[in-house]
Amino acid sequence: MVENNKIISGMLRQIAALLDEQQVAFKPAAYRRAAQVVEDLPGDVSTYGDEKELKKLPGIGDAIAKKIIEFLETGEISFLSKLRLEQGGLSAELMDIEDLGPKRVRQFQEALGISTVAELIAAAQAGKLRNLPRMSEEMEQKILENAKNVAERTKRFARSEIRDDVEALRKNIEKVPGVERSEIAGSYRREKETVGDIDVLVITTGPQHVSDSIAALPMVRDVVAHGEKKLSFDLQNGLRVDVRFVTADQWGSALLYFTGSKEHNIAMRKVAIQKGWKLSEYGLFDGEKVIASKEEKDIYDALGLSYRAPKDRTGEL
Repeated sequence: MVENNKIISGMLRQIAALLDEQQVAFKPAAYRRAAQVVEDLPGDVSTYGDEKELKKLPGIGDAIAKKIIEFLETGEISFLSKLRLEQGGLSAELMDIEDLGPKRVRQFQEALGISTVAELIAAAQAGKLRNLPRMSEEMEQKILENAKNVAERTKRFARSEIRDDVEALRKNIEKVPGVERSEIAGSYRREKETVGDIDVLVITTGPQHVSDSIAALPMVRDVVAHGEKKLSFDLQNGLRVDVRFVTADQWGSALLYFTGSKEHNIAMRKVAIQKGWKLSEYGLFDGEKVIASKEEKDIYDALGLSYRAPKDRTGEL
């Protein structure tokens, strides 16, 4: 599962860029500062609770806190969608490409009819961008590189094609000294036909040693994050893997969160909110008191819900 922090910070930066286009004073800087704060948070922004708690963070005021909560509950920020429409229906796909602002996106859409990352990659590879106003061959190559990065992040693999590699990874991780318990989470655990990336949860009391041992496996390439809380790398087939190290007392809540689906997590959080509680990857809380966190079923039981097998975790409860 892609972390909320990265998605939300990217959306806040898009809002800033679009407000710049409208020549709105002060607000773009506020959104950029908030984006950096969210991006730098040590934990997932969803664990910070309601609007009141979010506003305790530097740079997060009432309006931005509401937008963060809206995304966590719906997966969208309506204000951003409104800004895109106001500025000519800018492509959300293209706006997600690093260093590609609204002026460029509008230029590509109007001059070449490009609205998807795939179309932009094809145009850049054919040399169609370099002759546009304020463009060059060097800029075209940079845009192509950034577009390919987005395409790689969003590529999905057929489950049947990656099953052997994922199961081999599972067995190798289980053999690492210090691993007490591990599980593949995400869409793979939900038995989806296609998988974008792999989330692995590991219980260990020696995370740095385990992280080092997994990073040294022959099937691992291109390690991009290497620490005591998270290890990120690609398998030889290009599939991105995020290994997260958790404590035994947070196993159930972490597994529930990283298994998803996003819609299922949102629905469960709403039930918790109705009871005056908070549900996050760290547990189900009544204020500071932990109600349940050790096993997934404990959380379902505490919320008065029937346990759902991973493959049945949709938006409905």
